[in-house]
Amino acid sequence: MSASPDTRERVLQVARRLFGERGYAAVTVREVAAAAGVSPALVMKVGGSKEGLHALARPAEPAPLLPDTPIEGMGELLVRRMLNRRDEDAAEPWLRALYLFQDAPDREAALTEFRERFLGRFPREGEAARHTDELACLMLGLAAGLRTFRLLEAPAGGESEHRDAVVREYGALVQAVLDRLDAS
Repeated sequence: MSASPDTRERVLQVARRLFGERGYAAVTVREVAAAAGVSPALVMKVGGSKEGLHALARPAEPAPLLPDTPIEGMGELLVRRMLNRRDEDAAEPWLRALYLFQDAPDREAALTEFRERFLGRFPREGEAARHTDELACLMLGLAAGLRTFRLLEAPAGGESEHRDAVVREYGALVQAVLDRLDAS
């Protein structure tokens, strides 16, 4: 007996979220089962093993920004995209990067891959390298705050205004770093 397609997708969605938020080592099959509302045995049928579940639950990465996306307004765009992923309970690549790095057997290679994948469009020489790292810190911090610590959640009834304020205010912080990068 196998899991229905809907049940299988629900298990994978929960696993994707949990692995993305806390990393492979911190997530148990029982925890995935409880969050998905199924038995641990069914989770094992879906994944075959915890390792298999992790491999199947690899998130589809959100579409990257196009290379010609202008720097102007990118701060709000990046923050809005992250809030959208949170609201859709989609995988958060910035947070996932933290755990992939932590679990990586070759951290230097993982750091190189992270820089290429997440920061590749930005300069890595001179003062610009520092600004690029500042951008990464802002985005990693926002990802951890939103997903791991559940910060910046809207008060009941004020979701739209709260979200707009977060996009505007945090987006301005990100934009200030982007503007320094653009000027480098």
